[in-house]
Amino acid sequence: MSTSPSATSAWTPSGEPSSPVPTVDGTSRPPSLPAGAREEAGLYAWVPPQGWQRVAQSGSEVHYTSPDSAQEIVANATPAKGDLLAQWQQAEGDTSKGLDYRRIRLEPTTFRGESAVAWEYTVMARGRLWHVRLLGFRSGGTSYEISTWYHPDIEAAALRVYDEVRQSFTPL
Repeated sequence: MSTSPSATSAWTPSGEPSSPVPTVDGTSRPPSLPAGAREEAGLYAWVPPQGWQRVAQSGSEVHYTSPDSAQEIVANATPAKGDLLAQWQQAEGDTSKGLDYRRIRLEPTTFRGESAVAWEYTVMARGRLWHVRLLGFRSGGTSYEISTWYHPDIEAAALRVYDEVRQSFTPL
């Protein structure tokens, strides 16, 4: 899979989108998208892994599952409401009931220089141990989440895929 930006896109050398380019009278152009980006419900775009199965849970929540079903990548967008960290701390109460939930971290972080929340944990599901990483952030009036579930024995490869997808993620 390639997440290389095209030569004409407004991406930085690190693969992250740059700020929209100013135009006439203080307006700005929409962000340029990397080659192969797929727009989801007009809310965000990303470059999903090639050959993975796509399942749209709703217009704004999309899942991609690897061919061997050992990893899943999920993105979602919802209207921003309240404090994201507090919401995820409350959601942890439901997640931690059963299934051998073990928190690794749930804390403020940054994503592209902006405030974000990172939540990482392991959990038993479908008879297997899963490592889960979520990244949440706000842009405008929308909350975005990019997450992955993977089997711990493929962690190095799973994190490479997740990092590539995160780098391609662009709020619209």
